Amino acid sequence: MSQITIIGLGLIGTSIGLALKQNERNYVIMGHDKSTDAAAKAKKRGVVDKTNWNLINACEDADLIILAIPAGGIGPTLEALKDDLKPGSMVMDTATIKVPIIEAAKVLPDAVHFVGSNPILISGAHLTVDQATPDLFTDIPWALCPTPETDAAAISVASDFVTAIGASPVFLDPVEHDGLMAAVDGMPTVLAAAVLGATSKNPAWREIRHMAGNQFGAATYLPDFESEDLTAAVTTNNVNVAQWLDLLIDELQGWKADLQAEDTKAINERFEQAVDRRSQWLAMRARGDWDEPNRPEDSPSFWKRLFLGGGRG
Repeated sequence: MSQITIIGLGLIGTSIGLALKQNERNYVIMGHDKSTDAAAKAKKRGVVDKTNWNLINACEDADLIILAIPAGGIGPTLEALKDDLKPGSMVMDTATIKVPIIEAAKVLPDAVHFVGSNPILISGAHLTVDQATPDLFTDIPWALCPTPETDAAAISVASDFVTAIGASPVFLDPVEHDGLMAAVDGMPTVLAAAVLGATSKNPAWREIRHMAGNQFGAATYLPDFESEDLTAAVTTNNVNVAQWLDLLIDELQGWKADLQAEDTKAINERFEQAVDRRSQWLAMRARGDWDEPNRPEDSPSFWKRLFLGGGRG
């Protein structure tokens, strides 16, 4: 029987396990987390079939390994695993950056395949691991970022895996992916921290915090990571994030100038454009009305052979 190992049993890793459990399957799901409590909770909940506290032991027999951990931990994890993975096995990640992760994956031997990936969550922004659900990935875009060197069969495995848990594969060049994610993830993360910094350092913070409601909460939302993980997420994509921050600063300068000039017409036009563009985006997202992914031709896939019947036994 084939084995899928999920490293990291937070919201994403737990939801992946729950989604995989819904499939008819010929594979066992192994779980590992640096928190033994998280691993025990996942096992009790039925997210995984078994757990192993030892990272190498959890992965050495795996055919597919999912790294559902923050970007900063992926390089050290790959370094620790590189000499103990099964030839022909495959590794995927779920981080929001790709170029540095793909570079880190070069430590893997040639016989082990790696495909960088990123689930674009829609409903999971404020969810905790206790709210993990097998439907978290249903109909969401899931970026797959192979390189020219990536084995074609490995790409098919990744595509089949994404489809099997309900998502829609979207194929992107890793460099393009990171430029786009800097706009929709890196820049907003920095902006949230900056809004908190600007307000909490003000002498009026004692009063401000009592008046802060949903709008402030939304504007200052930060992913549920350690500060070191947030730092790694933006510094490993620093050039792209900095470029988007330049564009944001220019936009804010325009708002500031209109406010100082009391130019009500210009401010109203800015809000009209923002409301219209956000409404259009939300409507497209609700319909799933995106360009069809340029999916490679299906081939006799490792996924079907190893995980959906006819495995090595």
